[in-house]
Amino acid sequence: MKNILVTGGAGYIGSVVIGQLLAKNYNVRVLDKLLFGGESLLGYIDNPGFELIVGDVRNENVVQKALKDIDVVFHLAALVGDPACKINEKVTREINVDATKYLVNVSRSSGVKQFVFLSTCSNYGVTAVDELATEESSLHPLSLYAETKIESEALVLASKESDFRPIVFRFATIFGLSPRMRFNLLVNEFARETALNGSISIRNKKAWRPYLHVLDASSALLTTIEQKVELDGVFNIVGENIQKEQLALMAKEVNPNIRLSIEEGALDDKRDYAVSSEKFRNATGWSSAVSVKDGFVSMVKAVREKVFQDPYEKRYNAWVDDTIKK
Repeated sequence: MKNILVTGGAGYIGSVVIGQLLAKNYNVRVLDKLLFGGESLLGYIDNPGFELIVGDVRNENVVQKALKDIDVVFHLAALVGDPACKINEKVTREINVDATKYLVNVSRSSGVKQFVFLSTCSNYGVTAVDELATEESSLHPLSLYAETKIESEALVLASKESDFRPIVFRFATIFGLSPRMRFNLLVNEFARETALNGSISIRNKKAWRPYLHVLDASSALLTTIEQKVELDGVFNIVGENIQKEQLALMAKEVNPNIRLSIEEGALDDKRDYAVSSEKFRNATGWSSAVSVKDGFVSMVKAVREKVFQDPYEKRYNAWVDDTIKK
């Protein structure tokens, strides 16, 4: 039975991945600083296949301990998104680049066979009209976050050896319900506002974005350890490509009372890209299972039924806490 290390395992994606891994009887070790708390892991604490190491991925001693007897690494730990990354560029690079480099090197020397690095489709920035970005498309990072991911991709891919297989996943924008819920993601935020008769404001309404449900993100990760064909290299992981305007109209369809404002004017976020994940589908047979519409409706239902006592609470919406400023 394979032993899996999940860095950032208490996070939005990681807490879902862990549940799926344990359900298939993998041994799972989590390395996480628990920056937003560890409540997302409560359902796994008593599972005999689960182990938690509370620590910082930048701490070399902690990393060495976490990698003992590990076969596969899912490296999810990172500062995510430009708002978080802009707070302190030095800390961002320490976490997103330097820690990744060290983790790769120690993984390779510790006998890890497969290393999966979580990157982002944001690396594409802007693509040509009516053109789907592929893994061979030019990268146009428009944020520090994307810059650090591209830099880390290069060092991860350069680590390949005959007995060490690095895989880079460029995930689309994630959405959907998770034990470590976030509402500071576009689809999730729209779902919250739709449920509460709030308001939605969008600019650049024709801009394209790729989306991926968190369950599909998790299933893609599991595919890498369940395939008979050995994988390595870069793969886009996408469920659907949708224009921002379509998301707003979806919200209006679910709740006609939602206040919708489509604005014009200068944009802070100039990204406009649609992405193909045919390479991964052709290599593995993987396909997404949850549509944007279905995931959206599920979140609306959860908010309406008060699963979240206060969906505007800081822990669901803050990018980081004050420790990142240090």
